[in-house]
Amino acid sequence: MGENIWQEVFMESFRKNLELRKTEPGTELLNAIFDQEGKYELINIGDIHLKTGRIEIGDPLCYMNSEFSCTLEETVEPGDYPVSISVITHPVFGYKFLGAKLDINGKTPVRYELAMPQGYTIEDKDQPGVFAMFGVDTGLACFCDKSVSVAYSQFLKNWHKENPEKNHYDDYFAAIMADYAKRFPDFQREDGDYLDWSLPGTDDNLIMFSSGFGDGAYSGYWGYDEAGEKACLVVCFIDPEAFDISMPEQPERKKLFLNGEDIKPLIDGDLFGIASDRIMVDGCKVGYMLRGELSEDQPEDSGWMFYEGSEDEEYCNEAGHFGVYKLNTIANYDEDIIPILEAPAGLAFYRDEDGKFYVDEEMSKDALEKL
Repeated sequence: MGENIWQEVFMESFRKNLELRKTEPGTELLNAIFDQEGKYELINIGDIHLKTGRIEIGDPLCYMNSEFSCTLEETVEPGDYPVSISVITHPVFGYKFLGAKLDINGKTPVRYELAMPQGYTIEDKDQPGVFAMFGVDTGLACFCDKSVSVAYSQFLKNWHKENPEKNHYDDYFAAIMADYAKRFPDFQREDGDYLDWSLPGTDDNLIMFSSGFGDGAYSGYWGYDEAGEKACLVVCFIDPEAFDISMPEQPERKKLFLNGEDIKPLIDGDLFGIASDRIMVDGCKVGYMLRGELSEDQPEDSGWMFYEGSEDEEYCNEAGHFGVYKLNTIANYDEDIIPILEAPAGLAFYRDEDGKFYVDEEMSKDALEKL
């Protein structure tokens, strides 16, 4: 019954960003991303305490104090420095973090320079075996003092000794991030998108944040002011030009069956799904629904697709006949779907003549074998 057209749109943007990031970002681009008065939202997410002034950037859940993080050669004066994230709000993808900034003197840079790893200078750039980047494998990056990274890695070792069968994200950080998101909800999903966390009993902190589209390899850049002094350290995750792609027709251009004021809060969360115009425009009940495989690159996507049931191949091949909506919005069109929304990926359901939903066993064969 058609493909997830919006996932393909996301992947096109993702691929374009990878291509753009092959070239180092210029001064104009980075200043535009981190301009307090510019077109993107810049929000402060905490002050990082730098005990020694030597900075490490990396993935806080799996790569700190390792060869896959990046301890920088250049240092700053010990002290506390504000950290902010640049946010773009997209009509389909929602908000995404374009980058993160550690502000040093509050001035606007006149040039940027690749932040080299400890032991190397800018003259070593592009030399064989020199990698001025850090790996992200959990969708998060962070700034911290090198001394904190060392102490943090020991903290995790001790935690795993005491909790040998547990996962430090699922069984420790997940609850902390969710609580932090409740206290600081701006640009945070329910599970959290950024966190100012300190080693227990200390003021030694890591400031972590979602890394744009997710996993990958990223670099830091020092920004220098007119006097040649360090003004900031930035990491760029997404080039905004990556969003300059052709988009299918947007739902807001359509005359939907229900008005905005008719939408009630029926379910929690901001997950979205794809629904046919037969439901959202014509007001028909859901007759068929299936849940595709979930994507780590697009955690807001529930995987659900909803049809009235009469859509043929020709109808489904027209992208404009579908739209992306919050699951809560779709549930307002048909509350019968609510009990099914927690079903695992791979299952499909049809509404029978008695008005009840039943599993489409043929379409769900693989998923049923895993249950």
